[in-house]
Amino acid sequence: MPKEIMKFIEIKNFTEDLISWQRAQGRHHLPWQVNRTAYRVWLSEIMLQQTQVSTVVDRYQSFLKRFPNIQVLAGSSVDDVLAEWSGMGYYTRARNLHKCAQVVVNEYDGNFPNDPLLLERLPGIGKSTAAAIAVFSYGVRAAILDGNVKRVLARIWGVGDDLSKSAAVKSLWAHAEQLLPNKSADLVSYTQGLMDFGATHCTQYQPVCMRLDKKECLFKNRCQANLSNKVNQIPLKVKKINVQQIEMDWWIYIYRGKVFLEKRPENGIWASLWSFPEQNIFNKNDAEKLNSVKHVLTHRHLKIHPYKILLSSQPKKIKVDQAWVPLGDALKLGLPKPVSAFLKSQDLAHDDA
Repeated sequence: MPKEIMKFIEIKNFTEDLISWQRAQGRHHLPWQVNRTAYRVWLSEIMLQQTQVSTVVDRYQSFLKRFPNIQVLAGSSVDDVLAEWSGMGYYTRARNLHKCAQVVVNEYDGNFPNDPLLLERLPGIGKSTAAAIAVFSYGVRAAILDGNVKRVLARIWGVGDDLSKSAAVKSLWAHAEQLLPNKSADLVSYTQGLMDFGATHCTQYQPVCMRLDKKECLFKNRCQANLSNKVNQIPLKVKKINVQQIEMDWWIYIYRGKVFLEKRPENGIWASLWSFPEQNIFNKNDAEKLNSVKHVLTHRHLKIHPYKILLSSQPKKIKVDQAWVPLGDALKLGLPKPVSAFLKSQDLAHDDA
């Protein structure tokens, strides 16, 4: 049989089998699947970029309650958006979410475009996210290729190339587009199937083929990585993350039930979030040194040294991006996760000078 026909059959079988699997065993009750408006799909896709589904399920509902539509989101302040996002990390997502909402309201009358190329031009929306919005909300034929999908396709077709290289990714994009079903009625099931299979079966660590019961994997007899015992090696990861070891101080000033916070710069770690000063800006010498706090980020390992100071009077001269905040209100602001956790763990409410 000619190679071209074999390849066609191979692709057709994969696509049809994945669609059948998703309809029978895939996920159907996630909150963003109930009403697939472009706003709801977009919000879920952005949240899921760096956050686990279990976390997003709860936070998604909370976010929708606070910002039920794109007009409300666009009309809110970025501080309000960051506050609602607090604790999920990768805060650039939240800032881009706010920017994107304003662009859609101002330039598209509050309606997301259905063209993936136009969607891709919006703040924070990449090629794969644009395709997901187009497929789920408008039924447009477009291919996704997020981290889960790259892993699935690379393993099944035995792509051992370094996926940090643009040539390898370009090749996978071409393959992903070939795999798309021809029937528009199958697009949603196929696209959701890729997401579901990568998230629940062909996972990065301990995929089902490496567990005791290998019959669970739909493609166990066709997956080249499985057949060649290279599941752990595919996809290939050559690029190493350079992790910085950072130490910083926190100066925690308390005055009559209020805590002093300042907004961080627009660039760098925890950009635009509220945090404690890293310097003794009020030049106090009677600080109480508290236990160090460790916090791990993707590219940074932080060791934080907190110093608590109870003030007998409130300094009058503060900058625009600084504020005395009642402790009960502080947790409503956009805070880095370790700041939020610290405020919750300390009995600061009774530290009245």
